Amino acid sequence: MSRTPASYGRRGRVDDANTGVRHPAPTYGKAKLGTYSEKANGHINVEQEAERFVSHLLEIDPRVRGFQPQPFCVDLIDERLLLTKAARSAAWHAYRELPGAKLYTPDFSVDWQDGLRYAVEVKLEGFEGDEAYWEKIERARPILTANGYPLRTWVMPANTAHPLRMNVRLLKQATHQRHTYLTAELVERVRDRCEAGPVTVRTLCEDLQLLPSLMPVLLVSGLLTADVAHFPICGTLEVSLAQGDLSHLCLLEEVER
Repeated sequence: MSRTPASYGRRGRVDDANTGVRHPAPTYGKAKLGTYSEKANGHINVEQEAERFVSHLLEIDPRVRGFQPQPFCVDLIDERLLLTKAARSAAWHAYRELPGAKLYTPDFSVDWQDGLRYAVEVKLEGFEGDEAYWEKIERARPILTANGYPLRTWVMPANTAHPLRMNVRLLKQATHQRHTYLTAELVERVRDRCEAGPVTVRTLCEDLQLLPSLMPVLLVSGLLTADVAHFPICGTLEVSLAQGDLSHLCLLEEVER
């Protein structure tokens, strides 16, 4: 009896996720990297953990209105932006006999609340690319700028214990939980306790009988503020009233190169 050959070793279906103008590469057995972002209009798939890390930074940053992975392709030969997968494919076939770099795809495009836009290149610390790769980036940079997308480079810390890597995932998850856990009664209790000045997470939790897992919710809501760029969210973290200020979530400059 004949059997249909099994299909395995490549990424799962990504039809229901935003992948931009370039399909994520096969992973040959590794799980695809996906995340959910309201600012990216739902589920997105990315190629590297560094890109998922940056997508979390973009999600929590109050200055960011929206972002898109793999938004368009830069045609380095005709010096233009290719906005669809079909246009990218046509250019690739047209230039396939030419030597050297021909196309470049930014990892993200970002729309800011002030109306500005950026293209973003994402790297992992220690794996920033060789000279040939950055020559391609420099060729793409003026084309992107001419089209209103200045290029910025953000590098994820290699150290898995870096406070940013530890905190950003928690803060991003908390953006989806604040409406569930942030009650008027909780807000009043925290405000009353913190009016006198800064307090550690451990002391605040002990005094108000709060679960430490609530701290990211209090931080992303603008009720509390803390230096989450340099210290992990744990018992020794010092927090204070934020009065609605979300500037402690503006962390992109911490990874800019």
